[in-house]
Amino acid sequence: MLCQLIPLQTWIEQEIGQSVIKLTPFKVCFLSLKKVLFPILSNTRVKRGERELTFSDKLGLAFFTIILTFLVNILFKWLQNKFDFVVDTKKFKREHYYKQLNELYFEIYSIIVQSEFLRTFYWIEEFRSLKEVPFLEIQNKLKKYKSNLFTGETLEESEEIVESTITKFNKIGLVDHIIENKKYASQDLLKLAVGYRYVHKHYQNENYPQIQLERFQKKELEMIYKIVSIVVVEFNEKLKFCNMDYNKTEMKKGVMDNGIFEVEK
Repeated sequence: MLCQLIPLQTWIEQEIGQSVIKLTPFKVCFLSLKKVLFPILSNTRVKRGERELTFSDKLGLAFFTIILTFLVNILFKWLQNKFDFVVDTKKFKREHYYKQLNELYFEIYSIIVQSEFLRTFYWIEEFRSLKEVPFLEIQNKLKKYKSNLFTGETLEESEEIVESTITKFNKIGLVDHIIENKKYASQDLLKLAVGYRYVHKHYQNENYPQIQLERFQKKELEMIYKIVSIVVVEFNEKLKFCNMDYNKTEMKKGVMDNGIFEVEK
């Protein structure tokens, strides 16, 4: 038999005139139909009103059945691998996004939420734009005085910052958390956080020349605005991919929806 002498792949390649490896399963199927089945059907003789196949036609049809089975199996396996790859990729991406949310984005989004609450509560947005004041933070300062018990004269004066859960939600706390959890941050967010940390150290240093100080202050506003915007967008994008509730407007504009904080005057 011909099928015992020639490997099936070689026979297919001889019939269609091309290498099977270089073709997609769909094209192999099409060329096989064109080269094998169509000639068989065209050689069918009509006798006494009935279709009759010659011996060579029957042999060819048998071979075609084998080929078709082979090609269907190839096509099925190809589609299965393609589907499994897409499913595995999507599963990995969803798990990674969920971990990013838990390890990083829920925390830094919460810090921005406090800033937006302060903006609404004190009606800051009515006087200054978001770009002018992209982030608001609170500081608690405690002043200490040492005085003479007899004269009441102040001998020493000092000031220290009192930390609380509220004061820790500040700009440097935001970028420090991003850097500490850098493996979960996007490239843009990490770049901005590292750059901002340097700018933050210098933008209030009055020992610098005025031109240099103004440059630091301008850069500080630009970078914290970008950080806030990227966090808002990426947070909602990851929520959406994980099939969780998200805000379409925030994802599109990069501005937190603070309507829930509106206070009556």
